Amino acid sequence: MKSFLGLSTVPLNKNGFQMMITWARNFALECYRRLQDVRRRGEPQRDMTPEDEENLRKTLNFSFMADAQNIRMMSCFTPESREEFAVKTGSLVLYPPAEAIAIKLQEEEAALRAAPKGYSLKQLNGINIGCGDRRISEYLTPVDIMREDEGSSGAHHAFLKDAILANPEDLPFKLESLDYIVALHMLEHVSDPVAVLMHWGSVLKPGGGIGLILPDYRYTWNAAGDQSQFGHKWNSSAEIFRRLFTEALADHFEMEVIDTLPRKISFDVVLRKKGTFVPFSISNATSLNSGAQLAASGKMIGNSEVQT
Repeated sequence: MKSFLGLSTVPLNKNGFQMMITWARNFALECYRRLQDVRRRGEPQRDMTPEDEENLRKTLNFSFMADAQNIRMMSCFTPESREEFAVKTGSLVLYPPAEAIAIKLQEEEAALRAAPKGYSLKQLNGINIGCGDRRISEYLTPVDIMREDEGSSGAHHAFLKDAILANPEDLPFKLESLDYIVALHMLEHVSDPVAVLMHWGSVLKPGGGIGLILPDYRYTWNAAGDQSQFGHKWNSSAEIFRRLFTEALADHFEMEVIDTLPRKISFDVVLRKKGTFVPFSISNATSLNSGAQLAASGKMIGNSEVQT
């Protein structure tokens, strides 16, 4: 049975799920490419003029910048113009749907660079902290503080019901047991990001990575005015993170990547725990001998009962 998008409506196995994810990514990137083609043809996006800026200051709903009418009015301008306008007015930068989808995919791909190089994700143990409803990969274990909306301000709008429930500063994993961690738009929600990162480092193997996506407060909002229970707790930017790294994290991690995303609303960071990475391998205790070999050597539990 097929849906109107041509995708199967029956329950998906792992291969089917991965095919669906691949299809969605390709569809979103195609939308983004078409938008870029439109921009190159000069229709309809253009640079914002002083007259445009003056008019927008009068007509935009600044009390709720994500209003659909605001997005429509801003969509005719280039992303660069919209980002500059956001800084000038201290307002949330807006992106039309096709751009927003592309930004989301770019963020996910950037965060996954935390996985140790030379291994596929199916070979690694990784977690996605503060997952919300973002299932970035079927090989990532989701972790969050809730699985359903509990009416708390600043919480996610959607969730993964199979997420492990855990606080970010107290993860239920053994020391040096994880290969990589990703956290997208999560670390700004804790008041002491350095302490949280140090804790994450303790459950990472040497050579393991942390992939972060954080908002740039200059294009979102100032955390000093955030009244939400689970809202932003500090002002994040690439410059501020570089300072935190130099002051408190450089002895424990290498900073492989920072601030490579094309749009200004967010920035990426990849931290690598110092040391040599050793991947998972099946132990001899699990797989060395078959049942027949154990029976022949007299080490098979329960074999004597069968023989009698």
